[in-house]
Amino acid sequence: MICLFWLGVTVVRAFGRKVSFSLAPLGFSRPRGGLLAGIGGGFAVGIGAIVVSLIVNPVSVFVLDRLGYSTESTVQQPFMRGLVGWVEDNPAAAIPAIILVVVLFGPAVEELVFRGAVFNGLNRLGALISSRAVGREGPARTASKTSFVLSTLASSVFFALLHLEPVLLPAILLLAIALCVLFQRTGSLLPPFVAHATFNSFATSLIILNGLGVFEIPV
Repeated sequence: MICLFWLGVTVVRAFGRKVSFSLAPLGFSRPRGGLLAGIGGGFAVGIGAIVVSLIVNPVSVFVLDRLGYSTESTVQQPFMRGLVGWVEDNPAAAIPAIILVVVLFGPAVEELVFRGAVFNGLNRLGALISSRAVGREGPARTASKTSFVLSTLASSVFFALLHLEPVLLPAILLLAIALCVLFQRTGSLLPPFVAHATFNSFATSLIILNGLGVFEIPV
């Protein structure tokens, strides 16, 4: 993603446009309000998303069951069971690897792609088109809000659908919307990353505790 960004900058500069190689447009910048505020805000959003998911997921199961759709997990649950088995067999290697991939690397890549590139790109493009459409005397603020809402919904739906889990779709969709709002407010990928990592750490904790036999949790 970063290489594609630099390639785009190079192409634009080749046509005589003055564009810097800064990664700030992708969200590689200091959060508004400072690092501590950004990290704290991200952590709070992550905890809130966990609480919301604990409420929304059972409701989602109930609704899907009432509508006659299968609520069996075909992607996430088999994956989690495999990780539990790995922790049981080789905890010394499994635990650091799971934390590295699920809590750190996965959220970092997903935030770069979905918030830094997809959402941010759609939002900037929508704002540009809207500003030209409404003209200098048009309601620029309304156009900007419309661009933000549409970009948030489009990128969040895309993000939720890629997880391929109907039961988890509402909770993931709400998480994605919250991450877009957090990115828009802070202008940085750090707070959404912290929120996403915090959210993923809950499932990771269940996997590790299950694998270590601390207590039995259905996954």
